Amino acid sequence: MTNKKKNKQSKMSSETNILIVLFFLVSLSEVIAEYFEYRNFIFLFKVLLMPILIILYWSTSSVRNPFYLVALFFAFIANILFIYREDFDYIILGATSFLVFRIITIYLIMKTIKIKRYFPVIIGSLPFVFIYFYLTCLTIDELGDGLLIYTVQVVFMSYLGGLSVGSYMINDNRKNYWLLISTLLFTVNQILLVLKFFYLSVIIFQPISMALYCFAQYGFYKFVILSEENN
Repeated sequence: MTNKKKNKQSKMSSETNILIVLFFLVSLSEVIAEYFEYRNFIFLFKVLLMPILIILYWSTSSVRNPFYLVALFFAFIANILFIYREDFDYIILGATSFLVFRIITIYLIMKTIKIKRYFPVIIGSLPFVFIYFYLTCLTIDELGDGLLIYTVQVVFMSYLGGLSVGSYMINDNRKNYWLLISTLLFTVNQILLVLKFFYLSVIIFQPISMALYCFAQYGFYKFVILSEENN
């Protein structure tokens, strides 16, 4: 390997590390802003999260999958809409936008992971089904017009949970590890948000939920990058 190529790789590695540190600094700032309810800072840091992740992916990926970029765009839209969480209509729109993100990510996962045995997937989905069923029983009266979009989210998240657990059971490599971690964090995040919006409003739920969301997004980014490298 020539010195020029080594220098180029070193520069790319440094830029990647800077972007990763920046992403987590903004994530930490957003969590703190959520805890103290600084509305202006919440808006600022929430708007920055997905663009930083998009730049990070663009700079580290050799594939630059347009589906993943579109998925991140819908996550960006959802983040903005969820800022106005006092308005139920914005919550529904944000949930819908995030559902599009979820559908695209499941499509990416199914293109990457070839499942030959569905029994581990079915077994892996059962804990998610039971958790979401219990959560639905707690909040069904409060969900109101949001019940349909919530139900669709639950179906997709249960399937994604089974897919993640089943894939890790079949092959516990780094790629499937990050997918599993990401899915579990997204699941806990969704549970906290539903409890906060429709059942039990506790101030600490929001910052914890935001921290889980940021780590979950980074975990899925790692899954995408490792999938591209393996392919």
